[in-house]
Amino acid sequence: MVPFYMKGEALSWFKWLYSLNQLGDWPCFSRALELRFGPSTYENHQGTLFKLQQSGSVGEYQACFEKLCNKIVGLSHENLLNCFLSGLSPPIERELKILKPCNLTQAIGMAKLVEEKLSDATPKFSRPTLPTSTTSHNTQAPNCTKLPSPPDLTQSTSTNSPKIPIKTLSTQQMQERRALGLCYNCDEKFMPGHRCNTPKFLL
Repeated sequence: MVPFYMKGEALSWFKWLYSLNQLGDWPCFSRALELRFGPSTYENHQGTLFKLQQSGSVGEYQACFEKLCNKIVGLSHENLLNCFLSGLSPPIERELKILKPCNLTQAIGMAKLVEEKLSDATPKFSRPTLPTSTTSHNTQAPNCTKLPSPPDLTQSTSTNSPKIPIKTLSTQQMQERRALGLCYNCDEKFMPGHRCNTPKFLL
């Protein structure tokens, strides 16, 4: 009947003993089973239990604690309770020292409630919402009033100024005009205060 309650590694081990014809009476089989799958006599499970510390949730710590307790015989309920409390995270341990649970079952339940309370009291920060790509941004340049262009002084001067004829005289012509008493720019007599009707530039 024993093979019906075995599976996996234990069933393979049983079949191996059966093939070797090493299955004796029930006390011998129980002892062989204990040596094969029971806790090793060379491991200090009690010391490991005393050093166990909570690193995750209370539920995960409870599972590790119970797994080690199954390999230890002889510890009192008070020792197991104190061992469980000392391995809790400091905030939860302080709360349970105030609550003072009477046994291990109460301690496990209280530890889970305190864990939930501390989790709810922790502020949760949310990231600021960034503008999505659909948000329209006004990228147009500001509408600046176009100032009028400054007047073109060169063009204005050349337009408003009358064209002055330029007369070119040779040296001989200048001497002849000087001899006749004529103006260099016009054909009139030159005298003090003379002004040409149509001035000409001499080159």
